[in-house]
Amino acid sequence: MLQYRKMSTMPRLAKNYRLVFDVVRKQGHGRHLATADVFRLVKRRRVGIGFTTVYRALAKLRDLGLISEIHLPGADSAYYEPAGDAHAHFRCDLCGSVKDIAYVPSKRVVAQLAQSNAIEVNDVILSLHGRCVSCRERESA
Repeated sequence: MLQYRKMSTMPRLAKNYRLVFDVVRKQGHGRHLATADVFRLVKRRRVGIGFTTVYRALAKLRDLGLISEIHLPGADSAYYEPAGDAHAHFRCDLCGSVKDIAYVPSKRVVAQLAQSNAIEVNDVILSLHGRCVSCRERESA
């Protein structure tokens, strides 16, 4: 319930989809790429690829559990990162930077919230917002 789906074997992917996956995976954990960022990086390796192909590849890779799609309030678009262990995200309200936060609410807390609200929880997506260290330092200077 609180972890990303991991696949034991790599499914067969079309060459363009595999390229998109390789680009996202190569960026590593902690790098959050918007669709336009992924497109720019893929285009460097395959000049003729179209934006729609990259967009569809990201959706397919997300559905397969190979990458994670992150929607953060205040962001212009979704971000993508390699699938991995569940974690929270912090988005700076001033500069828009996104950072991984090593936190997952306990299963007990989630179960209590579900029970007290008569709901079924399938996933927990936690985002924190505020000012990053760099923006705070700039403001205090």
